Amino acid sequence: MDVFGIGPRIAAGGVLSFAATSMIGLKSERINYGFAPRIITTILGTALVIVGVYFWLDSVRLIATRFKSGVLITEGAYRFVRNPMYAAFIVFIVPGISLLLNNPWIILSSIVMLLVFKTGIHKEEQYLKQQFGAAYENYTSKVKQIIPFVW
Repeated sequence: MDVFGIGPRIAAGGVLSFAATSMIGLKSERINYGFAPRIITTILGTALVIVGVYFWLDSVRLIATRFKSGVLITEGAYRFVRNPMYAAFIVFIVPGISLLLNNPWIILSSIVMLLVFKTGIHKEEQYLKQQFGAAYENYTSKVKQIIPFVW
């Protein structure tokens, strides 16, 4: 297993679905987030993007500095979710962009990325179980896989 894991597959699915859903959203102006004033969707979208960028940057920093050491990373963004790089886009950044652009179609990109993630994460998890054994099992019992803060 390399440092990238299944990231390239999720990225490919995300880019393709983001482009497709953005185009659909541009063509269908009548579907938008009409349930809330624009200022609310802007504030919420900005907050989601900020949290997502934090998750992504923190997890990249930790992976860059600790991956080769062979130590199980459980601090920083990894305290909240086992896959913060993926969660950053699936849970925070893409939905935040959807709110900022007032385009609900973009949420479909998160769904596509989540499906790709769920079908491909088994290899990464098997690798981590082999590498860290009981420590990883204990970690998985306490920390959610992809959607943080939902207990």
